Amino acid sequence: MQKPTLSQIAKQLGLSTATVSLAMKENSRISDQTRARVKEALRESGYVYQRSAAGLRKSKTDTVGIVLNNVSDPSFSEILRAIEGELAKEGKTVFLCNTDEKVERQSEFIRKMSEYNADGIVLVPAMGTQATDLEEMKKFSPPIVCVSREISGYPIDSVVADETIAGYTAAKHLLKLGHRRIAVVGGTVNISPFNRRMKGIRQAFDEAGQEFDRALVFECRPVRAQGYEAAARILDVEDPPTAAIGYNAIVTLGLKAGLQRLGKKIGVDFSLIANEGIDELQHSNPPLSTTSIDLQEMGRVVIQHLLSRISDPTAPTKLTLIPTELILTDSVSPHR
Repeated sequence: MQKPTLSQIAKQLGLSTATVSLAMKENSRISDQTRARVKEALRESGYVYQRSAAGLRKSKTDTVGIVLNNVSDPSFSEILRAIEGELAKEGKTVFLCNTDEKVERQSEFIRKMSEYNADGIVLVPAMGTQATDLEEMKKFSPPIVCVSREISGYPIDSVVADETIAGYTAAKHLLKLGHRRIAVVGGTVNISPFNRRMKGIRQAFDEAGQEFDRALVFECRPVRAQGYEAAARILDVEDPPTAAIGYNAIVTLGLKAGLQRLGKKIGVDFSLIANEGIDELQHSNPPLSTTSIDLQEMGRVVIQHLLSRISDPTAPTKLTLIPTELILTDSVSPHR
């Protein structure tokens, strides 16, 4: 669908093009009421003010926006390193944004990237991002490819870990060691990796002929502090678990610290498996078992997808799963 011109929007509002242009720039000579009318018309139409259009307009700016949900998560450092390396080969520059899991901030950043005429966007969707949010962004954004998380029910290129297999292999191993009370810590039902992981965990329980206790699922933001706080909660339940699977590396490290503070010996009287494969897991005491992901491969693949999408915006969308591998350490042991 062709986007409207500024003059067409002005005509629709019964204003001059100059007035609409000044309203867009928040010029104080334009009344608040008129500025609000213009802003709403621009939003509905998908019109984006191109800040990079000064002088001769280019068809591309060789910039890519990277919109992360949590820039402090060390796993994204690995992904970002690969992304920057692949884009450097193409002569492109990265703009980095951190949404802190806020959907509103995510939309704001994507609009800003559009204003600067970015060639494309790599997005880790904030928790709670819906198909309707992306549909709204699509009105004004350059091509978007999702990484790490997908948006259920929305056709958009996505590169994610095979979380179903990750959950399945972790739970299967713990069940094989005799654990029956297995907690799941971190993540929430409104992010796709959590739901895929739960599907795999339930599959492992079903195959073992065991009933999975939903009361042992402790949802929380996937950050270290909330993993730490979850330790007391999981030990406070009736018939507490003897093992746990963490949503990601940092929430599992927080959980480990909390369990140790409460007197648990990881790998002796409590088994723990993380997700992802950052170096800190192996330098932990004890080193933590994990369903490891090649994060740099994930970063490389997402840029391949983005460049393809930029070249051919009408190509069918695709979902790519990055394999996971269960790496075992002394953080797991047979049920006692």
